[in-house]
Amino acid sequence: MLRRLATALLLLAGSTPALALPTGSGASDPSVVIGVVATLTGPGSIAGQDTVDGINLALKQLGGRFSNQEVRVVVTDDKGSPDVARQQLHRLLERERLDVVLAAGSAPSLAAMLPALDDRRLFLFTLGQVPPEVGGPQCSPWLFNIEAPPDGVHEALGQYLAAEKARRVVVVGPAGAMTANAVAAFKHTFPGEVVAVLNPKPGATTYAPEIEAIAKAKPDAIYSLLTGGMGAAFVRAWGSSTLKGEVPLYPLWSTVERQFLPSMGEVQDLPSIGTWSADVDTPANKRMVTDFEVEYGRPASTWVAQGYDAVFLLDGALKATNGKTVNPDAVRNALRRADFVSTRGSFKFSTNHMPVLNYYLRRVGRDAKGRPTQEIKSVVLKEWRDRQAPTCPMRWVEEPPPPAKK
Repeated sequence: MLRRLATALLLLAGSTPALALPTGSGASDPSVVIGVVATLTGPGSIAGQDTVDGINLALKQLGGRFSNQEVRVVVTDDKGSPDVARQQLHRLLERERLDVVLAAGSAPSLAAMLPALDDRRLFLFTLGQVPPEVGGPQCSPWLFNIEAPPDGVHEALGQYLAAEKARRVVVVGPAGAMTANAVAAFKHTFPGEVVAVLNPKPGATTYAPEIEAIAKAKPDAIYSLLTGGMGAAFVRAWGSSTLKGEVPLYPLWSTVERQFLPSMGEVQDLPSIGTWSADVDTPANKRMVTDFEVEYGRPASTWVAQGYDAVFLLDGALKATNGKTVNPDAVRNALRRADFVSTRGSFKFSTNHMPVLNYYLRRVGRDAKGRPTQEIKSVVLKEWRDRQAPTCPMRWVEEPPPPAKK
């Protein structure tokens, strides 16, 4: 099944960003080996590095062990290239006895790795965006998605804007399937009108034509699907125009993660929909936020939270199997129970192995040190499930975790 996903994934663009290649942790001859293929150099490296650092922090807190089994993490850099990702995975498969692979790079890099992973029947955790087919007809018993499906963000914003009595929205995004799919998901919960879908030129750094078109359309809100440098530039263009005081802008969560906010000018109260914030009130999140800044000298992000969650998900599963990985059915059943406390507040898997999460309205505020940060204002969608699950051929019963041993 994983092999069939490759074609769909190759149609997606985008890679996730890095700073330095961290060293693995654990013993030289561990019982559990985790292979990580992430984008750690070049464009898109920040998210990849944050994910890896979240993984390493969680393992440090666990003492480098799952259920008393020693763990080693082998991290490789795909450099944002599908060909390099394929080569790095083959090296991992040749040199390591892998138990699980964590993919934290671009969608094309993931597509390049899928055939080899399909042949080996290895568990795959995806910590980046995947196409809807993964949650539907092409779901796989070997693939677990850790990052929120994008449709949840779009549906949450549609529901929020409907509750705010918005009637007319302009969408700004790259030309192609990603924007079309986002608009379709948004319309599931937004009964008003998408009056225009604007597609700036790739790599655009100024947006005078788009700002002018939005002013003429007179919408109640703007939804920006632009990411990376384009997303930040559009926020700045909106912020320096008369639209700022007239039409609210809702960027994608990845555009306004904490590390990018200082470059956007004055963005106090800028709203977005996300599944994580530094103020999510769970013990796991409070510990992660504090320990991450002490360890790495910078604030945590959604990508850090996802890497951190992936490790504690594995730890919870292997506690249920007494640390054994030889029985894949037992490991799979334990993973499906998701017996751990997430940094994101609520986490479980739907029957298609897509995460069931809360979607929050966040606004930019200031932390205790005066730095821009995200603050949760409300839960917009509680434990949202993606619409593809009924078309996934996997059938299993969601079970509560077993009672704790006294």
